[in-house]
Amino acid sequence: MKGILFALAGGFFLTFQSVANATISGQIGTWQAAAMTQMTGFVLAVLIVLLLRDKSYKQIRGVSPLYASGGLLAALVLFSNMTAVHRMGVTLTIGVFLIAQLVAAVLIDQEGWFEMSKKKIGRTQAAGVLLMIAGVVVLKW
Repeated sequence: MKGILFALAGGFFLTFQSVANATISGQIGTWQAAAMTQMTGFVLAVLIVLLLRDKSYKQIRGVSPLYASGGLLAALVLFSNMTAVHRMGVTLTIGVFLIAQLVAAVLIDQEGWFEMSKKKIGRTQAAGVLLMIAGVVVLKW
């Protein structure tokens, strides 16, 4: 149940962040807004680590460079998201982002990429993706 609550919170936060970032990027530029967002997120994360007194960051040298590059991907996500919000609006942007995330997640599960255990993807999962695509098409009209 906690996982669902965190996923819901993440979805809400992503939407709010999309709107805030698009507004900021309209004022200072898209890459500048992405840098500001990354910086403020970094500051908050460091404060939380300090408050929790979690010393697991000492294991950072053991992290694969592939996975450590997640921050680079986050900058691209921010840029893409802000640009899409300006061109398509928040609702369509989030809908298309969700479909892209779901398709990527299905591929990762099915192929076992990034050291994830393989999971069989059946007709019901494929139908779910198709229904989401249909939902976004309906939203567009």
